[in-house]
Amino acid sequence: MAQNLRIVLGVTGGIAAYKMPSLVRLLRKSGADVKVVCTQAALSLVAKQALLTISDNTVYTDEPAHESDMEHIELAKWGKFLLVCPATANTIAKIAHGIADNLLTTLALSFEKRLVVAPAMNTAMWLNSATQDNISLLNSRGVSVLPVDEGELACGDCGPGRLLPLETITEFMFSLAFPKLLVNKKVLISTGPTREPVDAVRFLSNGSSGKMGAALAHAAWLAGGRVTVVRGPCPAELPAGVRVIRVATAREMLSVMEKEFIEADICIMAAAVGDFRPSEIFEGKKHREDTASWNLELTANPDIAARLGSLKKNQFLACFSLETGNGGNRAVEKMKRKKCDMMIINRASVSLETDSTQAEIIFPDDLHG
Repeated sequence: MAQNLRIVLGVTGGIAAYKMPSLVRLLRKSGADVKVVCTQAALSLVAKQALLTISDNTVYTDEPAHESDMEHIELAKWGKFLLVCPATANTIAKIAHGIADNLLTTLALSFEKRLVVAPAMNTAMWLNSATQDNISLLNSRGVSVLPVDEGELACGDCGPGRLLPLETITEFMFSLAFPKLLVNKKVLISTGPTREPVDAVRFLSNGSSGKMGAALAHAAWLAGGRVTVVRGPCPAELPAGVRVIRVATAREMLSVMEKEFIEADICIMAAAVGDFRPSEIFEGKKHREDTASWNLELTANPDIAARLGSLKKNQFLACFSLETGNGGNRAVEKMKRKKCDMMIINRASVSLETDSTQAEIIFPDDLHG
């Protein structure tokens, strides 16, 4: 959660202004404190009362100030970040050229901390060289100008110019407040279950939700890492800035992990890799009417963590050990055999398909004898 993250949200007269109550809700849900500044054009598209209620703060406009004539200075001192969203071509041009003709642009001119601009406009306006020059000028001054999305616009045109998804904007703002401990580090994470086909429609798998790996990927991305996630079949959501490689079987995961591990600085094996697979896969679908019983012969899958441990040079390798009952001794043995730099022991009874878990973390220095 983004504790003590103070954001001033500047809303302009783009059609996407109607989405801003939802953006405020998302930002506050992430732990941010939000104050809203609206241009007069914005107030024709979004209700001031809605923003006031959802932000639980005063909404500032170009109306005469009731308490202070220096609102732009007070807001500039209060906010850690100024997010202009949606940013029209007109407002972008004003900010780029130092025009201060309303409260929002005056605030932008006096704001000495991080300024973020989320553009939204018609495709022709977005592609116009004047707009692109203004964006380049803002970028050169250290302003974070977010990209635009593509799709159908309010005018009926289809192309670039749509406002990014609100979740993506929220993620970006959250990332700004996160300590950048992993800048220039390549982080490789496996997550989710594996699936081993039995026939054309059935498979062997487990109850892993992939949530642990997704949470780790999220944290690594927020910390500035260049994150690659190798994921088995699971519904866990990942940040837009994370590179994702999808696999199904343990052998597919091994093949990808071996290739990606070479250039990784940190590798976290959070996937619940199946220990066994069918020795033979039945061609087509096995029908109950054809046989009264079905004996499956299983063979061991490759140990991906052990293989990566054998390839390890300067990488930091963290592994998970899912245990039932008291599996501490087994986890210690795994740590030694797989050459892990860290082992996380979690319990099947409290880990599968849940949003929270309990775990024990051990390091090689913790081992005695």
